[in-house]
Amino acid sequence: MARILFLSHRIPYPPNKGDKIRAWAMIEHLLKAGHSISLGCFIDDPRDWEHIPYLESRLDTVKAVSLPRWRQAIGAALGLLRGRALSLSAYPVHAIRRFIRAERRKGYDLIIAYSGAGAALLERDDWLRIPVLLDLVDVDSAKWAAYAQSAGGIMAWLYRREARLLARAEIAFTSYARATLLVSEAEAALYRDRLPSLLAVRVHAVTNGVDTNRFDPERLRQLPEAGRILFTGAMTYPPNVEAVLWFAAHVWPHVRAQRPEARFVIAGGPVDAKVAALAADDSGITVLGYVADMELELARAECVVAPLRTARGIQNKVLEGMAMAKPVIASPQAFEGIDAVPDRHLLVADGSDAFVSAVLTLGDDPVRRRQLGQAARRQVMRAHSWSTSLAKVEMLLAGWL
Repeated sequence: MARILFLSHRIPYPPNKGDKIRAWAMIEHLLKAGHSISLGCFIDDPRDWEHIPYLESRLDTVKAVSLPRWRQAIGAALGLLRGRALSLSAYPVHAIRRFIRAERRKGYDLIIAYSGAGAALLERDDWLRIPVLLDLVDVDSAKWAAYAQSAGGIMAWLYRREARLLARAEIAFTSYARATLLVSEAEAALYRDRLPSLLAVRVHAVTNGVDTNRFDPERLRQLPEAGRILFTGAMTYPPNVEAVLWFAAHVWPHVRAQRPEARFVIAGGPVDAKVAALAADDSGITVLGYVADMELELARAECVVAPLRTARGIQNKVLEGMAMAKPVIASPQAFEGIDAVPDRHLLVADGSDAFVSAVLTLGDDPVRRRQLGQAARRQVMRAHSWSTSLAKVEMLLAGWL
């Protein structure tokens, strides 16, 4: 079995947000296959330090570096002066690189660089000495380009700059890596189109899965609460903030006019000030912030909404809602990459009128809610199990190790 060094921009445990979910699923899968893993990562949420002992009990070595927001801001500012992508220069590389140099003596068989920021931790010699599997997850440079299209002034310039510099870095990382992973076929195709053919053939899609044992409605047996409409996600992540602000402004007033008892519940932290302000009046909106047990919040929901306007890759919030046998209403952007059939496994709503209609229709039809939810759970168990998704990783490693 292989000795693996796993490098990530964020501690992968607990798996309570999108990037951590995928990283931890991969680590657990490799551990179950008998590989030994050492971890280098950053911690941007002080609560995550309490999980270091657990990681040390599962992994060979763990090196975590504190990354408070002020430190990220300084790194990004220096990146602006030095002509580097801000989302890469926000991470101080020196402490992790010292750890990598010390770990080289252990004779690793493979390095997994998780995200572009994880790849930026490696020095040139690391890429040349040891096979590197790069998991970009999403084409982040495309996300920044999308932000630029909807922004103005200095922010549009900053977003365009970030998109350009990050695209250059992504291609450089891929040129060194043995293989590059993306979270969906759509993301992989988009990225391949940017690459010369010799690099494009090294790009693979490894879709996200969902832990159907954790997200199991039979385990909780919690009755849903009538009129409880749920959105889940980290509420400082710009696409999530944009989504809930749009839903609160353009959908929720029309739903409340027909169903005054309904509640729009936003679960996930930390919370942006603009999102927190939504709960300041009698709007029928509840902002929970960080929750320890997201599956319980899902169990309490009548339906789950994912009204994202900007999205890349696969939305874990959609998979988790489906796994909990909840009727999910997703925008076309949030639906991208999900192996499911609209109107059979979930509803896809394009625009405010469609969302209003879907929420109200489901609210009036418990039989339809149950049918959609049950079909959704069956579909994610078939198409989005982690063992199925990560089989591609096993195949790649078998050819290298």
